[in-house]
Amino acid sequence: MRNFFRKAAEFMQDRYGNDKLNNFILIITAILYVINLFARSSIMIVIIMLLLALAIFRALSKNINKRLYENRRFMDIFGGVSDFIKRQYMKVRDIKTHRYVRCPYCKAQLRLKKRTGVQHIHCPRCGEDFRKNILF
Repeated sequence: MRNFFRKAAEFMQDRYGNDKLNNFILIITAILYVINLFARSSIMIVIIMLLLALAIFRALSKNINKRLYENRRFMDIFGGVSDFIKRQYMKVRDIKTHRYVRCPYCKAQLRLKKRTGVQHIHCPRCGEDFRKNILF
C-alpha cells in the first residue's frame, strides 16, 4: 500500500492540483447531476461529463502559470459576487438590531445601531461627518 501512495505522489509531482475554480466546477457538476436525476436529459449528461473532464484536466495540468491565471480571474469575478452576497446576508441577519447606510463621500457601507430619527455619523474610512435620517 505504501508503494501505491509513493507512486501516486510521484505522478502528481509538478502537477497543478486543486483550487477554488476546480471546486466551483465540481460543485456545479454535482448540482447538475442531481437535477439530471429528475430531468433525465442526455444533453445534460454530456455537459456533466465535459465539466468533469475540465476539472480533471485542470488538476492534472503541468501548465501551472496558465491555471493560476485562470483561477485569479475567477477569484476576481467570484470575489465581488461573494462579497455582495455576504453583505446582503448580514443586512437580513441584523435587521432587528442594526441599519446599514452608505457614506455619501466614500461610498463605504456603515453599520449603525437601530435608532430612528436624524443621526450624526462619522465615517471611519474617510473621516467625514454627515447626517442621515433613519425612518424605521
